Amino acid sequence: MTDSVYSQTASLLKVSAAMALALLLAACAGSPYQSEPAPRPAPPVPDSPREPVIKPPPAPAPSAPQPPATQKSHPRYAPPPHAAAHWDNRLNVYVVEGRGLYYRERLYYRWDGDWYSAGRPEGPWEPVAAPSVPPGLRHLH
Repeated sequence: MTDSVYSQTASLLKVSAAMALALLLAACAGSPYQSEPAPRPAPPVPDSPREPVIKPPPAPAPSAPQPPATQKSHPRYAPPPHAAAHWDNRLNVYVVEGRGLYYRERLYYRWDGDWYSAGRPEGPWEPVAAPSVPPGLRHLH
């Protein structure tokens, strides 16, 4: 009796294994396996133009309004106390009228082959090193 049970169990296992293998093969046949997706065709490249393409220049950005070249005073720097002067925006100093002098931050400046400075328009004048002269005046001479 053991031999017949053994042979029935073996037959049943063979049939089960064959069915499992058939199901696995059927599943694989229904959806083919691909390691990478198929590449898409590249879009067609248009023919290059026969003449160069000329692009219009970019529109200029609107510029900020510029302050006038000269004005009566500056909001940060006080005018000279001892002379009539006006503020020059290009030089960033006060220009003393009719005297060839410049003023900024309590000092008068004049050019006489070199820069000189003084606390009053009459002097006494002392030579001043170029780095101590306001930048707008340094580039003037």
